[in-house]
Amino acid sequence: MKNRSITYLLLFGICSMLAIMQSCQKTDDLEADINSLKDRVAALEKATEGLNTSFASLQALMQKNKIIIGITPTKDGLGYLLELSDGTSIKVMESEAVQASVPEFSVDEEGYWIYKTSNDTDFKYLPGADGEKVSAWPRDGEGNVVATPLISVSSSGYWQVSYDNGQTYTSLGTKAEGGSQGGTSIFSKVEYNEANHTFSFTLADGEKTYTFPVDDSFGLIIYGLNDADSEQAVQVFAPNESHKEYKVEQNDVQQAAIQAPKGWDVLLSENLLTITPQATVVKDVEETIKIVLTSSKNYIRIVSIEVKQLSNETGAKAWQQFVNADQQNVLLDFSYAGYKHGEIAPPEIETLIAQGYKVYDVTDPQYGAIPNDGKSDRAAFMKVLEEIARETKQEDLNNMTDRYIKENAKAIIYFPEGNYILQDEDSKDRRIRISMSDIVLKGAGRNKTTLEMTAANNSPKPTEEMWNAPVMMEFKHNTGLGESIGAITEDAPIGSKTITASLTGVSAGSWVCLVLGTPKLGNTDNDVINSELSPYQWQDIKVQQGITPNIKTNGIQIFEYHQIEKISGNSITFKEPIMHAINKDWGWNVHKFANYANVGVEDLTFKGHAKEKFIHHGSDIDDGGFKLIDFVRLTNSWMRRVNFESVSEAMSITSSANCSAYDITIGGNRGHASIRSQASSRIFIGKVTESSNGYTLRKGEGESTLMEYKTNVGQYHACGVSKQSMGAVIWNVKWGDDSCFESHATQPRATLIDCCTGGFMHWRQGGDSAQMPNHMENLTIWNFYATNVQTDQDIDTEGKFTWWDSNGFWWKFMPPIIVGFHGSPLDFDATQMKRLESNGTAVEPYSLYEAQLRKRLGYVPSWLSSLK
Repeated sequence: MKNRSITYLLLFGICSMLAIMQSCQKTDDLEADINSLKDRVAALEKATEGLNTSFASLQALMQKNKIIIGITPTKDGLGYLLELSDGTSIKVMESEAVQASVPEFSVDEEGYWIYKTSNDTDFKYLPGADGEKVSAWPRDGEGNVVATPLISVSSSGYWQVSYDNGQTYTSLGTKAEGGSQGGTSIFSKVEYNEANHTFSFTLADGEKTYTFPVDDSFGLIIYGLNDADSEQAVQVFAPNESHKEYKVEQNDVQQAAIQAPKGWDVLLSENLLTITPQATVVKDVEETIKIVLTSSKNYIRIVSIEVKQLSNETGAKAWQQFVNADQQNVLLDFSYAGYKHGEIAPPEIETLIAQGYKVYDVTDPQYGAIPNDGKSDRAAFMKVLEEIARETKQEDLNNMTDRYIKENAKAIIYFPEGNYILQDEDSKDRRIRISMSDIVLKGAGRNKTTLEMTAANNSPKPTEEMWNAPVMMEFKHNTGLGESIGAITEDAPIGSKTITASLTGVSAGSWVCLVLGTPKLGNTDNDVINSELSPYQWQDIKVQQGITPNIKTNGIQIFEYHQIEKISGNSITFKEPIMHAINKDWGWNVHKFANYANVGVEDLTFKGHAKEKFIHHGSDIDDGGFKLIDFVRLTNSWMRRVNFESVSEAMSITSSANCSAYDITIGGNRGHASIRSQASSRIFIGKVTESSNGYTLRKGEGESTLMEYKTNVGQYHACGVSKQSMGAVIWNVKWGDDSCFESHATQPRATLIDCCTGGFMHWRQGGDSAQMPNHMENLTIWNFYATNVQTDQDIDTEGKFTWWDSNGFWWKFMPPIIVGFHGSPLDFDATQMKRLESNGTAVEPYSLYEAQLRKRLGYVPSWLSSLK
C-alpha cells in the first residue's frame, strides 16, 4: 500500500483527543497527552530517518569497487562523513536512544537482514515484497542488485518496509506504539583509527564488527574551508569584494575539473584557490561550486563549496557607519596591523633559500648540538651565531648579555627534531641578544623541536622588580630613537596618511616615529593631559600618598611608528594612516627609527618550568623566571606555528612595528603573561590558544589569593597591550576561563580585541596605580565570546561592569567601544562607554580586522583565511 507520513498519526491522534475533550473537558490532561504524542512522533521520525540512512550506508560500504578515501567527524561527534572513491559521500552514525517503539535491525551470518521488536526474544528475517529473505549486501549471491530497505510507519500505526523507494510497502505486523526505548541506526559503534588507516563499525546487536581500509593519500585541503566539521560554512562575498583566496595543499591530484556557476571564476593552482564572484548582483545569490578531483588510481573526490554573494553591505550599525564614513563613526581602521600590513604571509623557508639564505644546522659537528642528551646546547647555538656574525660575542657584564651583531644576516638557524637546552644553572641570568636582520630561527615542527630553559632567571631587583628577570634570548636592535629630525608644523586628522614637516636624512622606505614631546618626556600641559583623559581629569587618578600620576609627571606620551611612502617637499606620506590626530601646537616631532627587519621564529616549542602554584607578584620566579624570547625594535617580522609550555611570559614585542605572532599555543603550568604589544605600532597577535593549567586567583597578591586548581585557566594576563602601544590587533585568541586581555597601563591606545574567546573579568589587565589609566582612547572589543564573566561588588554598581573606578587605585579605562559581546551574559555601565551595541548577540561582520582588510584590499589574503 501507499506510504503516508508519520505526521498523519499526529493529526489523527489530536483529532481524536479533541473529540474526547468535547465530552469530558479535561483540558489539562489533553494538553499533556498532545505533548506526549508530539514527542513520540518526533522520536519516530528521528529513528526512521536515521535507520534508513544507515541502511543505505551499509550497502554503500559493502560495494567491492568502492574505497574510503576521506573521513570527517560530524559536528555532534556521533559519526563520520565518509567520502568514497566513486565521488559519493555517506554518513555513518552511531545509534542514539529514543523513547519510541522502534525495531532493532542487524545482519545474520549469511548476510540477510534480520530484525526484532521489543516483544521479540529472537531476531527474525526482514520480509521482502513476496515474504522472501532479503540480502543486506548490495548484490545477492547471483550478482543481482539488491534494493535498499526503506522503513516507515503506516497511517494505521504499523511498521512497514519498502524496496521500491516508497512506492509500495510490506507491513511488519508490529505497531509503533508504547514508550520502550529504540535506536536511530543499525550501528552501535563507529570508529576511525587514524594511525592504522582503518574504519570500522559494529552492528546494533553488538556481535558483528566490520573493518575497512582507508586510503587518505588523495585529496585537496583548503585551509580555512576544510575544518574539523563535516558541514562547511557558506563562503559569503560582500559587495565590492573582488575575490577570495584560500591556501591549498594537493595530494595525488592528477586532474581537477571545476564546475562553477555562470558568472563566477574559479582558479586552482598548486598552492592557491581563488574564487571570483559575479561582477554585480541585484539581489543576494546562493550558489554551489564543485571541484571534481581524479587521482592516479582513478579515485574521484568532489569538493563542494557553498557560496553566497550579497547585493548590499550588511552588518552592525558601527560597521555600516565605518563603511559609509558616517559622522557618527567610532571605529578606527585597524587593517594595517601585522607583517607587511597584513597583505601577504611571511616567506616560507624554501623561498628564503632561493633568495640566498644559508641554513645553519646546530647539530652539524662543527657546532656540536646533541638533542635529547640532557646537556646544554647553548655553546653550539652560540657557535652558529658567531659564524653568522663573523666575530665573537660582545659581552655586557652589567646586563649579563652575550650579543651578536650582523646586518643582512641571510641566515636560517635550524634545530632538527629533538630537545635542546639553551639555558641551565651554568648560564642562568645571562641573555643571548641577537642583533641581526634577515634571520630565521626554525625547528622541524612545533611538536618535534623543543628549545628548553631548565633553570629560572632572577631579577636584578627580586623584590622591587619581580617581573624584570632577563629573557633567555632576544632579537633586538640596540639603538633608541635619538634626536628629532623635524617638527610637525600642521594639524592632521586621525586616519590621515600625510603630515607636514621638514625632515632631514630620510627618504621613501625609511622608518620614523611620531613622538609627542620627546622620547623621555611627553606633553605635560594640564589642558593637553585632561583633553586626552576627557571626560575624566588626571586629578581623578588616585595614587599612594606622596606619588604623582605618571601621566602628569611624564605627560601625554605617544609613539607611533610609520614607514614613509613618499616625500614631496614638506609633505610626508606614510604607508599607514595615523591613529591619533596631530595638533601642531602640542609639540609633535619626528624621529628616525632604527630597526631590524625580516626576523622570523617558527615551527618549534619553547619550554620553561613555571611553578605549579603561580602567584601574581609572589616572587621574581613567579613573575618572570621563565621568559624565553622577546622582539625589540623590529619591523615586518614574525612568529608562527609555535608552542609555549610552562612559561612565565610567552613573548613581548617591544618598540616595534608591523610584526605578526600567530598560530601559537600556550600550555603547561600557568604563568604570568602571554603575548603583548609593548610600546609598538600595529602588531598583529592572532589565533593564539591559551590553555595553561593552574590555580584560579582572587583579587590581590600573595598566597591568600590561591583558590582552586583547574585546567584551562590560562595565563594571568592574556594576550594584550602595554605601555604606548598603538593600533594592536588581538584576533581570534582563545584564552582561559580565569584570564582576560592584558591592558597594562602607561598609555596604550587604539587596541582591537577581535572575535576572541575566554574569561572576562577585572584585575587581569595589570598596571601600577601611578601608571593609570589601563587604556587610553579607542579600546575596541568586537564580537567577544565570554566563557566566564566576573563582576566585583566593590566597584560594579548594581552588578554592571564598570570601566573607571573613581574610588580605587587600579581600575581605569577610557570609554571603550564594545560591539557584539556574547556568550555568558554581562551588563555594562553604558554611561562609561563610547559605544555599546548588540550586547548579548554577535554581529556581522564577525571579524572587524578581516572585514576592514577586505574593504581595503578587495579580498581577504589567504594567510588569514587559512587561520580560521
